[in-house]
Amino acid sequence: MLGTALRYARAAEQVVRAGRGPLAAPLKLTFALTYRCQYRCRTCNIWTRSPEGELTTDEVLAFVAANRESAWLDLTGGEIFLRHDVDVVLDAIVRTWTRLVVLHFPTNGFLTSRIAASVARIAPRAPAQFIVTVSVDGDETRNDSVRGIKGGFRRQLATFRALRSIAGVRPVLGMTLSSWNAGAFAATFAACRRECPDLDIADFHVNVAQRSEHYYGNQDDPRLAGPADTVASDLAAYRAARRTPLSPSAWIESAYLAKLTTYMATGRTPMPCHALRSSCFIDPHGIVYPCLSYSRPIGSLREHGMSLARIWDAAATRALQTEIAGGECPQCWTACDAYPTILGNLCSRS
Repeated sequence: MLGTALRYARAAEQVVRAGRGPLAAPLKLTFALTYRCQYRCRTCNIWTRSPEGELTTDEVLAFVAANRESAWLDLTGGEIFLRHDVDVVLDAIVRTWTRLVVLHFPTNGFLTSRIAASVARIAPRAPAQFIVTVSVDGDETRNDSVRGIKGGFRRQLATFRALRSIAGVRPVLGMTLSSWNAGAFAATFAACRRECPDLDIADFHVNVAQRSEHYYGNQDDPRLAGPADTVASDLAAYRAARRTPLSPSAWIESAYLAKLTTYMATGRTPMPCHALRSSCFIDPHGIVYPCLSYSRPIGSLREHGMSLARIWDAAATRALQTEIAGGECPQCWTACDAYPTILGNLCSRS
């Protein structure tokens, strides 16, 4: 097992290389394990998708075994804890991905005991940065309305509290601003703080709802975006509440927020995107896409023996990456894809 310092050094080397050109393997992978979800959120339609034909346990484990070069892994859904085999998958990842520096997954927080038990099992073996984001989209009334399930807020905060008692994991509350909760950042944070009196602003993440055909299934929803000035006001209040970043993770979050403000004003990705240069997205059926937002499939893992390398190295992939870097793609600024883009552009030759 590689030591933490060596893992960080190898990840830093990947960041530097990403500034020079496409990496030999992704620095960061976002892998949606399932579309299953018991919530009915207004901001996305993932829960309407059928889970039929999703990758089997054996296929996911074959993927884990064949693709171990990434330093950063986001596992997402749907709700990953609705997969019966999630513990088997997590065990395989923390046991065999010896280059991993960051492991992150979001959760809707509804299955408190299940989530806490799974996190506690892998926390002693997880990489240095092990982060779990529990979604929250308002105070109790607003949250349960936006997320479409009664009792959700109480369960989400219970899960957050349970995760805070587990050593080796950093739990975060994540709020997505949309037309259904624009202007409610301060009230949401206050409501969460009543449940967790020692809650710090550093424990709270804010982003903005964005569109995707292949992932969120919300590309045609005219109600998604909140009033621009109200959303901007929420972002300004959140940024003002944050302290000067004193850690790498706090710095990258601040950089993301600053560029998010730019994106909100222009509608354009604020720097050359590194999708397919240092990151990509994989859906629950094993279909590979550049990112969460660009609904342009580039290959199927099932057709390549669960090997991402055969898709990543293809000439068509490299050509598409050049187009993306030049802005010839849907414009977005999601945290999943923005973080590796920010890091790669630090070392860019351009």
